[in-house]
Amino acid sequence: MIDTLYTIVDKMASKDGISKDQFIQKCKECSLIIDDSEYDLAIDFIEHNGVSTLVKEGRIYTKSRFEHYKNDTYCIVDIETNGNTPQTAQVIEIGAIKYKNGKIVDRFESFVFCDFIPEYIEKITHISKNDLKNAPKLKSVLLEFKLFLSDSIFVAHNVRFDYNFISQSFKKFNIPEMLNRRLCTIDLAKKTIESEKYGLSFLKEKLSIDIENHHRAYADAMSALEVFKISLQNIPDEVETTEDLILFSNPSRKKKSKKRKKERHQKSLL
Repeated sequence: MIDTLYTIVDKMASKDGISKDQFIQKCKECSLIIDDSEYDLAIDFIEHNGVSTLVKEGRIYTKSRFEHYKNDTYCIVDIETNGNTPQTAQVIEIGAIKYKNGKIVDRFESFVFCDFIPEYIEKITHISKNDLKNAPKLKSVLLEFKLFLSDSIFVAHNVRFDYNFISQSFKKFNIPEMLNRRLCTIDLAKKTIESEKYGLSFLKEKLSIDIENHHRAYADAMSALEVFKISLQNIPDEVETTEDLILFSNPSRKKKSKKRKKERHQKSLL
């Protein structure tokens, strides 16, 4: 189901959006709805799980398709975990910052109860079992975080890890997975900042980002926000909407562009 929902949202975020009939058909395919009369329920589900929608000339779009990227709301997220995979590990700390119109507008920070932390994780994060013994349980923190995130653009340094780990954690508790649009500050930095490396600790030093407590969720979210802000200073003029920004940051965009140029050149030779 989730893969089909991601496909629907990707189509909504595209230049042409998705027709109502296509939207309904896709929602039926993943059993989100049963018949056409439940169209509004499907829209409500998608909006409740992180995507603001817009209907224009009979087609359905994400709001981010038309929102100028400078005016959108971004949620910069970082998590600490007691392992690498959500199947065998869990989140032990979440830090997140909402950023809009050049300002921090809200913050989220929480430890998560856990009775097992490997020694190497404790050494990296300086988070101990004692820090977590009175922390709220994972399900309640995840639900609070989802409310905080709302329909913001999910931003992280290596967004695939944080986004997927949280989504899989939702799944454990039968919480609907996130559908939010996402953006990676590593990918964006590679397009906008000249650097030999793009790890967060390296960029912090290179860009003189003076934030302590590396490998703690809120501090790393703050550092990622600083990288994001610097990247936004170097965005080309043709990038206007949030979806333009997401596409611009996509590492495969350059490859696709080269492929299209090659195809056009080959056609010109025929």
